[in-house]
Amino acid sequence: MDRATTFVTGALAGMATVAGLRYYRSRATETVDYERRQVDGCEIRQYPTVVIAETVAKTEAAARRRLEQYLNGANTVAEQIPATTPLRAKHKPLEVTTPQTGDSSTTPVRVSTYLPPTYSPQTAPEPTDHTVQLTVETPRTVAVQSVSLYPSAGRLERARDRLFEAVEANDWVAIGSPVVFRYDNSLFGSLTGRTEVGIEIA
Repeated sequence: MDRATTFVTGALAGMATVAGLRYYRSRATETVDYERRQVDGCEIRQYPTVVIAETVAKTEAAARRRLEQYLNGANTVAEQIPATTPLRAKHKPLEVTTPQTGDSSTTPVRVSTYLPPTYSPQTAPEPTDHTVQLTVETPRTVAVQSVSLYPSAGRLERARDRLFEAVEANDWVAIGSPVVFRYDNSLFGSLTGRTEVGIEIA
């Protein structure tokens, strides 16, 4: 086997390993339990009451780090809290950031992570960082549009536009502004994880 073949084989094996690890981590991480149905290319979700930890920061990367610290024990009982998916980010205007480019954002971003269903408003550990807050969200309906391939700003905007078209076509009422759901299963971010755009509807 020549050097070129060895290099290509090694590179492909490395890519397969990384992909396998990401798939395993995605499957191993608990997701929020909700009911779903398909309407006009959108997924309509019925979310139950959930407890979320959220923070507002100048960049999505900075917000992710705060939430990671909270889950890793920066709370009043120094408890490790299992991570769940999706991670939710709300930008104004809607845009995409990554750990590599997140510091270029000029507008604040609110990032939230769902706590596992075993935690209630009474049992969820309080953050020791005052910039991280716990919030209880009551049941709600959310319309979701998937983002294909790498979630560039253009693809996010197109997914948002398709979402609003479905809202208008079905006479739904949009509540608030769109959010980005990330399923990279890492508070550090990922360029390959599943991404969606969603908005609460009534």
